[in-house]
Amino acid sequence: MKNKIVTFGECMLELSQLNLSDYRLAYGGDTLNAAVYMARAGADVRYLTALGTDQYSDYLLDCWRREGVDTSLVTRFEGKVPGLYVINTDDHGERSFEYWRSAAPVKDLIQLKPELFAEMGDVDMFYLSGITLSLFGEYDRAKIYNFLREFRAGGGLVAFDTNYRAKGWESPSRAREAITALLSMVDIALPSLDDEQALFGFSNLDECVAHYRQLGVNEVVIKDGKNGCYSLIAGELSHHPLKTVVKPVDTTSAGDSFNGAYLAAKSMGKPVADSIAAGQACAAYVIQQPGAIVARENIKH
Repeated sequence: MKNKIVTFGECMLELSQLNLSDYRLAYGGDTLNAAVYMARAGADVRYLTALGTDQYSDYLLDCWRREGVDTSLVTRFEGKVPGLYVINTDDHGERSFEYWRSAAPVKDLIQLKPELFAEMGDVDMFYLSGITLSLFGEYDRAKIYNFLREFRAGGGLVAFDTNYRAKGWESPSRAREAITALLSMVDIALPSLDDEQALFGFSNLDECVAHYRQLGVNEVVIKDGKNGCYSLIAGELSHHPLKTVVKPVDTTSAGDSFNGAYLAAKSMGKPVADSIAAGQACAAYVIQQPGAIVARENIKH
């Protein structure tokens, strides 16, 4: 049985560098990337965000719909335009970003549409990230926390990826405070070890595991690049090594694609080990192609 998933966040226009002067136009944003890979894996997923009424917003909506992502929860604001980011990749496939997103439409979403969360209807899982949280100030974050408490009280599952990007936050301490508060409301955590180390200062995996044991999150999958994943289920730690190690062309969306395939599998009732295998297989193909959303023919199911 397929459960209904809502992913919440921001999607931007994406320019990825082809050579010194040429760039390719696409789109990306961590929770949207995950939503696309959920839809490709057969999940029932809707994207919750805001856009403008311009031609580039039309382009984004058309792309998402063609991917099978339900856009009925997208709010459009007159006079707004999507944010933009540029990806540069080094010889090892590692990426760096520059952003133009200070006036992104989603930043006004909670204040201009207070009925936002009430409009979702029947939802089984709600997915968001640390990047989602970084888009909002304290007042709006409090609204998100209140919604998540009510959602869980009604039987919904909350999934969350720390996805820490320092540029999006006022300070590291504010990020730690906001993310720690949200983690107390999470059922499924999907952090990457390097993000956890950057945000919380952990020196190794054991410290990260101890952190999540203390928080009491029931289901945690810690992504650790070429070392595979570690699942912490009801306090029990297991290692899930990669079946094959591939040379990355572009690591953009590695974690997002893993999360999407993992949560899609979970929504269809698959066990943790099988869901992790699905996530690892999806991520392995994604990082061998440029950009956040790779062509469909490059995804192997």
